[in-house]
Amino acid sequence: MSTASVSSSDMSDFLPFASSPGHDRLVELREILQKVEETIAPVWPLKDFVAVNPFLGMTGRSFLKTRHFLKLFSGCETLMPLDYYRSRFEAGKLRPDDIQVALGELSTDGIAVASLLTVQDILDVLTGDAASPSASSNESTVASPDRIELLSEVYDRHCKTNWTATFLDETSRFCAAHYDDGQSAWQSPWRQLPLYQAWKSAAELDRRVEVLGLDRFRKFVTKLPHTANAAIAEVLTQLEVPRDQWELVLLCTAFSMPGWSAWAKYQSVQAERQDSESDDFIGLLAIRLAYDAALSQANSFHMNWTPDAGSSGGHSRVIQTPRTDDDSLVRYVILRASEVAWRRGLVTQLADNVADNADKEQHSVPASPQDKFEESHQRASAQMVFCIDVRSERLRRHLEASSSSIETFGFAGFFGVPIEFVPLGQVEGSGQVPALLTPQFKVYEAVRDADDQTQTGILNSRQWLRSLRKAWKVFQTSATSCFSFVETAGLASGAKLIQKSAGISGCNSTHHTDGISKHHHHQVAPSLEGLNEQGLDSEGLAKMAASILRGIGITDNFARLVVFCGHGSETQNNPLKAGLDCGACGGHSGEPNARFAASMLNLPAVREALIQHGITIPDDTRILAALHNTTNDEITYFDVDELPASHLSDLAELTDSSTAASQQTRSERLPTLNTSKSNDPFRRTRDWSETRPEWGLSGNAGFVVAPRSLTKSISLDGRAFLHSYDHQRDDGYAVLEQIMTAPMVVAHWINMQYYASTVDNVHFGSGSKTIHNVVGQFGIYSGNGGDLTTGLPWQSLHDGTSYQHEPLRLLAVIAAPCSAVDDIVAKHSLLEDLLCNDWLNLVAIDNGSFHRYSAVAGWQTIETAEIHANQLA
Repeated sequence: MSTASVSSSDMSDFLPFASSPGHDRLVELREILQKVEETIAPVWPLKDFVAVNPFLGMTGRSFLKTRHFLKLFSGCETLMPLDYYRSRFEAGKLRPDDIQVALGELSTDGIAVASLLTVQDILDVLTGDAASPSASSNESTVASPDRIELLSEVYDRHCKTNWTATFLDETSRFCAAHYDDGQSAWQSPWRQLPLYQAWKSAAELDRRVEVLGLDRFRKFVTKLPHTANAAIAEVLTQLEVPRDQWELVLLCTAFSMPGWSAWAKYQSVQAERQDSESDDFIGLLAIRLAYDAALSQANSFHMNWTPDAGSSGGHSRVIQTPRTDDDSLVRYVILRASEVAWRRGLVTQLADNVADNADKEQHSVPASPQDKFEESHQRASAQMVFCIDVRSERLRRHLEASSSSIETFGFAGFFGVPIEFVPLGQVEGSGQVPALLTPQFKVYEAVRDADDQTQTGILNSRQWLRSLRKAWKVFQTSATSCFSFVETAGLASGAKLIQKSAGISGCNSTHHTDGISKHHHHQVAPSLEGLNEQGLDSEGLAKMAASILRGIGITDNFARLVVFCGHGSETQNNPLKAGLDCGACGGHSGEPNARFAASMLNLPAVREALIQHGITIPDDTRILAALHNTTNDEITYFDVDELPASHLSDLAELTDSSTAASQQTRSERLPTLNTSKSNDPFRRTRDWSETRPEWGLSGNAGFVVAPRSLTKSISLDGRAFLHSYDHQRDDGYAVLEQIMTAPMVVAHWINMQYYASTVDNVHFGSGSKTIHNVVGQFGIYSGNGGDLTTGLPWQSLHDGTSYQHEPLRLLAVIAAPCSAVDDIVAKHSLLEDLLCNDWLNLVAIDNGSFHRYSAVAGWQTIETAEIHANQLA
């Protein structure tokens, strides 16, 4: 995705003339600030919480070099500890031949490890017979040096204080108030100012830091420049940081508070999308550095930042040479071997289906007119389009097993409709698109088939109810009434608390149906009204519809029922709920997208216009929308009252099949939920104390782009994203390019969020759910303060005994000619970075054979003999 440029709007306030001695220095600082900001990945607010690769700004470096880079200025980790890999080896999840293959492939890919390590070296470490072998001094493969530190960290170590934590808490406390989105009853009076100017205005008055022991802090802040850029230049000078250390010091500052840095980066991303600028990220760095400068000045504490400097004349921050006892090289080889093991299992399962398809293509003969006639009339009873989400894999498999006449497809869960969905009674809505995209038009929710008087009555009822609820919330939390409220109303809430804790039905939130009678519930739906005013006529809708159908792979032989099945999660008391909803829909339920797509494709005008695009939908084909509840695996169908009588029996058969499939899917999932009770998934939707309502996308490791025939009837254990694709129907490979540059990248983001949250939950996760506190309605604290969290909670990765997510880099398997894949990669630098720098693994299925992508050596064939040997093993 694109990143916002650093704001330069305030540079004129302090930038000297080009002929001035300080001009070059300040231009250099501006460039460094831009590089530092580009290194940070954004984090989205809770209501739109989507998965983001936390290493997004570093994919221009190789995976190994990124680890080395991070170690220069942070304590971030990118590899699992040896004990984890030992347990995997002891459990038989990793074999010696996987290690052998990994070493060979690393050598082929230009990573010189074959000469440093042998299979026996790795086995000795895994069995505990030897310590980790030493690496060479090659900086591309060994551990990074001891990291640079903030001045406050060095001061704390020497003086036995805790200023680093205090400064983080102070920065966090101010940012929480500044960005508050309605949680606080009293808003900051400076919230309309840019972050740094707002902080400066507040800090000039706030005595808190001085009370904590930092003398004359307000006087120090008063003397700071009025702009963030100027303040950073001033503070770096005061701290005596040499120019060649600026970037490291600024990176260290940003990664000392990765959560707030990510949130400030999000402000830049949003501003850029609105053709504006934000310097909040620079302001955040200025704030944090100002605390260190104040500490240095108040205590006459100085650091010598020059590498290899002696300790005389101040406290030096020396960057040491790489340690020779580092085990990162060994752990990296084992990571690669673990990925080889996963690939071995996936390829083994696919091999038979691939061979069958290749054999059919090789021995196929031109069909006779009679054969073509019969084939065209072998219609499926239903075609269901699911999101590529890994949780759909189990349900699709069981649905196909329940009825041989049901076909399933995988497609991005926003179903190709880039909408901003505006709920009933609101004027602004949420973007129902992947984070990579921007909504192109608004779709408003309405009460279908209701007259104006009914619509107005429902709107008034909803607004009154929500206003009353908001007033009650303000009363509960206000400073003057909160304690008296608890004393007088506490007992009255007892029954509700017991009901919620016991998971008794009836306590679910009804926010979606506020003010709407049960009689009208089924009529609340996305409306097609107002599209013409946004420049979207029948031809525009038909063009969108054609793109959707071609992307899915349904352009002929339509079933009588075609169903767009979105997905969403149902949980209680879960501020990170959006992380369990559809990532393709911006962290929201896919229901609006599915219902809009279905309504659009049922329009006679759209169907007529589609004919001009070479797609004819039969008159007896009806499009439906549905929703897969990923917590209990139930499927709900929408707008069924609009189906003609001729299709009710078709719907009844499909409902019976999906009910059976849901039951089978739940049964398959029960062991992962550590229960044998068939109703436990339903309990989890209602229990507000449940920390593991579902596992989400935990376990994700593969992304398969292929016809369903290659994955049908095999169990991928809910670990693979499945995107339907047939390269023989894709002239020019435009559909493949779209898949590789959008859904595959989104899947990679999801994979890396789970990966990073597992290997380093402190920096990239969100700690334990049991101590989460919501910040300003946009973020999460793990505890009562500290940094903003950015990733997944521990309970989404670990069941208390063992990991439920195996941290592997995503393996993409694409059934298409290698040459087509090469052409697409060459056109997109993002894909080149991901593949050439080892962030993403890729296998192509070409002409019945499997080929591994190597940026150095080209496509490497995975021998059929190797596959068969794995099958026998």
